[in-house]
This record gives sequence, structure tokens and C-alpha cells, in this order.
Amino acid sequence: MMVKKLKDPGQLAHEKRTKIFFLLVIILFTLLLYGNTTNNLYSLDDYIIQAMDTQVEEHGFGLVKEIFSTTYTTVTTGDGVEKSLGYRPVVRLVYALEYAIFGVMPGVAHMINILLYLTLVLVLYRVLQRVFRGYSIWFPFVITLLFIAHPVHTEVVASLKNRDELLSMLFSLLTLQMLLKYHDKSKIIYLVAGLLLYVIAFLSKPTALAFWFVFPLTLYFFTNMKWKKIGVIFGLLTLMIVIGGMMPFWFLDRIRDVSMVDNPLYFEDNIWYILGTGMYSLGYYVKLLVIPHPLLYYYGYDMIPLVNLGNLWVILSILLYAGILGVAIWKAREKHVISYALFFFLVTIAMFANIYRPVPGIIGERFLLIPSVAFSIVLAWLIFKLFKAVPESAVNKGSRIMFVMIFTGLILIPYSYKTVKRNAAWYTDLSLYNADMPYLENSVKAHDLMGNTTMRKIERELAQPVNVAKFIMPEISKALKHFKRAVEIWPEHASSWKNMGMIYNHPRIAEHLVAKGDTAEFMRFKRGAISSFKKALEIEPGDGKALFNLGFTYENVGEIDSAIYYYERCIASNRQIINPRSRLANLMFMMGDLDKAVELNEEIMWISPDEALPYINFGNYYMMSGDTLHAVIAFEDAAKRNAQPEVFAFLSEYFSNIGETQKAQFYKNKHTQAMQAPKQ
Repeated sequence: MMVKKLKDPGQLAHEKRTKIFFLLVIILFTLLLYGNTTNNLYSLDDYIIQAMDTQVEEHGFGLVKEIFSTTYTTVTTGDGVEKSLGYRPVVRLVYALEYAIFGVMPGVAHMINILLYLTLVLVLYRVLQRVFRGYSIWFPFVITLLFIAHPVHTEVVASLKNRDELLSMLFSLLTLQMLLKYHDKSKIIYLVAGLLLYVIAFLSKPTALAFWFVFPLTLYFFTNMKWKKIGVIFGLLTLMIVIGGMMPFWFLDRIRDVSMVDNPLYFEDNIWYILGTGMYSLGYYVKLLVIPHPLLYYYGYDMIPLVNLGNLWVILSILLYAGILGVAIWKAREKHVISYALFFFLVTIAMFANIYRPVPGIIGERFLLIPSVAFSIVLAWLIFKLFKAVPESAVNKGSRIMFVMIFTGLILIPYSYKTVKRNAAWYTDLSLYNADMPYLENSVKAHDLMGNTTMRKIERELAQPVNVAKFIMPEISKALKHFKRAVEIWPEHASSWKNMGMIYNHPRIAEHLVAKGDTAEFMRFKRGAISSFKKALEIEPGDGKALFNLGFTYENVGEIDSAIYYYERCIASNRQIINPRSRLANLMFMMGDLDKAVELNEEIMWISPDEALPYINFGNYYMMSGDTLHAVIAFEDAAKRNAQPEVFAFLSEYFSNIGETQKAQFYKNKHTQAMQAPKQ
């Protein structure tokens, strides 16, 4: 133990001014590094906060009950799978309050993330000051600067969805602060406050579990608390984990779809591959801390390989972690700062190792938010030692501290450049995908996301009144390229096969190719659609989307028997489905089976009384039979439902031709309204 020297009033005043200066630097540095995120819009998983507008409007103050009695978010994927993700009411409440006060304003949302990160940093600095009491006042300052600037934090600050990580760590740090105060002041109120804060941390996100062993670790290293008392506190914290992290799922459904694309370890039973891939990912985390490039929004299959313990990088990772554990144990008896930092790193990175439980995406930079504290402590200690400064001493030569700060600055410059540049990449989905795609050649999810984003852009362009397909063929080729690469990496990725089929079979693209007179390309696209949908059905035989579109494609190329076969399979897979019934009914009519056509349309009327399709079909049948009067009656029935603008246009023209101007104007107005309505 070090003997603490009394300081004269002048020295104390100087230290106070220095600490105020440190605080100002910390605040300004944080704001400068992340200020450019306020220019960003929404990206990636930020749909969660975007969805708050409708939830607040629908529920009002009743939303609080909704938030605390339901899962974090439930989304339906493109494959029709519902994902119910976690229980994080605190972050949902923060999102709801933000919308209630500011509305949907991405700039404000990003500023809130910055302020939360700043608050987290300030609490961390206060905890470090207490933990390293008696050390050089420059030591916690350097640690904090290194933590602020580390580029791996850009994901949690620039991505609004990751506000849960910020809140979880913030409340965990506040818990640690309260436990230290409980020791220092011996007041039970601090223990109670700490326990409640830890529950809130869990209600923000269960990654608060990473702090579970940090609390007793810190109390052991930086207090003289007895083991028995530490054990009691640890037991109480464990109870808080049950309350905040496990109890909600006693009464909530917990459904999370798992996919090979996210992490192949979900489907791996071989313990040697689980251990090997786990150690590989642990080694990769160290690499990201030491060399934070490239930073990627997603990893997944097949960015991180499935490997066994014989892999060279796995062996090196095992040796590295064995060394880390060995040094931590060796220095533990003397309560050395390096021992504390290494144990801190090991216990906080362990839950993301893919060994006990697979982690979504295999690797996630957001998971380094807490372990990076330990890395910053080790790095700061090494910098001090490099220039023979003593972090454990309150007194160091000014020249040594000056060199410490110069060297720290040399590290902060590339860190800061990387952070600011990375922030800008999070501007939108597309900017993020474009920035990372050169490094994600082997990621199925990355290619699928890029293909989907490009596809949505294509859909918007092709929805225009004028067919612009010829101008966007490069974009169409780009989307196809990414979907093709996704299925090259993993041929079982059904959604990429379906998306390729949708592009190949898009009617506006077909219209462009026909107008161009390129019959060969037209048929190539149609055959591509058929091949893609069949591949999807090999993987998911009952997929309604693939069945319907395969039937539709066969209908387009005139292979009616095949079209009928797949429409019937689609109907058999979902007895409530409408579109394939309508297409099949029309084929039956064209083949002369009027009874079957009528039967199928009547089934649609029974399934969905407000559906206009059967009435439009009957109108078309009457028109083709030369019975205009009954056709008009059928179209008017359709007009009372969810009819398309073309129905109103036909009725307006018909009544105008027979001199019924009032009805003609009525349907003209309906046509105008339908054309101005937003596309669904």
C-alpha cells in the first residue's frame, strides 16, 4: 500500500483547476468528435425509433403500459417470419419521450445519442477518478481520452438503435459508482440506489450482464471491503439480474428467428468448431481494439470462418488469452492496475465469445463498448511506463507527463480522424453499405441488404408513370450482382433467390425489353425468374411468394399449364390467399371454364368482402363477352371497394359517353384522388 502525502493548499487549488480543465477538454473533445452525426438521417436498424411516431399517436400516455408489458420490437422479415426481440422498456420509453417532445427529427435523435455518450464518459471519468484515487490525476484523464476517441464506439453513437447499449453501460457505471460510495460512506442508501440502477441497466439492455463480475472485481481491487461483504453484494446483484433480465420473460413470449446468415454456430453441434470459432472471434476483438480498421456494420456468415482448434489464428488467440489470464492472476495478489484491467477485459468480453451462446452477427463492434475501458486502461498504463512516468504516483516530473500527453495525442489524431470519417458513413443505409461493401465480399447479409436497398430504389423509379427501365439497367444489374453473390456464398439463402426472381420478372423491365425488341434478353430474364423461384422453392417448398410469382412468370411466357400448377400449389399453401385465386380464375375463364372462374372469384368475395378484384374480374368477363351493361354494374361494385384508378377512369369515360355528366364527374374526381393517394 502507498503512503499518502498531505498536499499544501496551493497544490490542492492547482489540482482543482487542472481537474476543471480536464472536464472541459473531455466535454469539448466528445462533442467535436461526434458532432457531425447530427447531420445523419436514419440508417440500418433505426426503424425502431422511426416506428415510435405511430405508437405515440395510437396509445398516448397508455404507451407506457404498452412499453413495459411487451417485447422490445416485433418485426416481420421479408420471409414472413416474426422476430420478437428482447425486453428493453427503458430505451423504448426514451424513444417515446423523444418523439412526444420533438417528433421525428433525426438530427435531434443523434444529438440525444451524443449527450448520452457524453454523460457516460463523464460518469466513467468520475469512476476512474475514484478507482485511481492517489494515482496521478493525469492517468484517469488519459484513459478517458483514449476511450472517447476509440473508433469502435462509432457504431453505438452514430446508430440510433444502439442507444440501448449507451443506456445499459451508463446505468451500469452509475451502479458501480454507487457501490463505491456505499463503501466510502457506509450509507445503505447508496447500496439500494446501486441495486435499482442495475435493474434499470438490465431494462435498457441485458448486455449489462457484462458488469456482473466487474462490481466485485472493482470492490476487491480498490477498497478494503471484506470478502464476505463483497459476496453479499454480489448475491444482491445476482438477484437484480433475475428481476431485470430474466423475470420479464416469465410472462412475455420470447421468439427470435435464428439464421445461418447471422451465425452458423446456431446450427453447429461440434464442440471443437464452437470453441475454435469462439476463440477466433475473441482474437478478432483484440485486433479491432488494437487496429480498428476496417470497421463494419455487420459481419455474419461467411466473414468470420467456422474453424476448429487447429486453425493458426485460433492457436494464436488461445496463447494470447492464456497470457492475458496468466498476467492477471500473477499480479492479482498485489492488486496491480494491470491485473484489474486484464480481468475487467476478460469478464466483459466473455459473454460475446460465441462459446456459451452464439452472438448475432458473430462479431459486433458495439460489444466492445464495455471491454474497451480495460483496453484504454492498459494502453494508458503502457504510455506512462514508456516515458518512465508512474501512474500509481500522484507526483511525476512535468517533462514525463508532457511526453505522455504528446504520445497520447499522436494516438488520438488517427483515432479521431477514423471516428469522424466513420460517423459520416452512418448517414443513411446506402452510404453505410457503400462504405463497407469493399470489405464485406464474403458476407451474405451485406450483399442481401445492398441488393434489397438497390431493389427498393429500382421499385421507386419503376413506379413512375413513364417507364424509365432503360435508364436504370445499371442499377438493376447491380442489385442482381449482389443477390447472386449472396447465393454464391450460401446457396440456401431463399430470400436472395426470391428477390432475383422478382427483378427478373418485373413487368416494367419486361415492357422495356419488349419495346426495345430484345426478345433474347426478355426470355433470358423470364428464364432467370423461373430458375430463381424454383431454387427458392427447393429451400422453402411452401413459400407462397415464390409459388405465386413462379406461376405468374409461367403465365407471362405462355406456359399456362405450369402457371395453373403453381397457382394451385400457392392456394393450397394458404387458403386465405387472394391474388393467385384471381390469376387462376382469369386463366380458367380464358380456357372456357366459366364455372371454375366464378367459383374462385366467389371464394375471394367470401375471404375478403372489401376486395375489389373479383368484381373487376367479372366486369372484364362481361366486357369480353360484349355485355357492357353488366360490366359497368360489376365495375361500380368494385369502385365501392379498394379499386385501382383504372376502374374510375373507365367509369368516368363510360358515363361521359352516354351523357351522364354527374356520374362521369364523380368518377373523374375519384380517379384524381386515387392517383394522388400515396403508394402502398
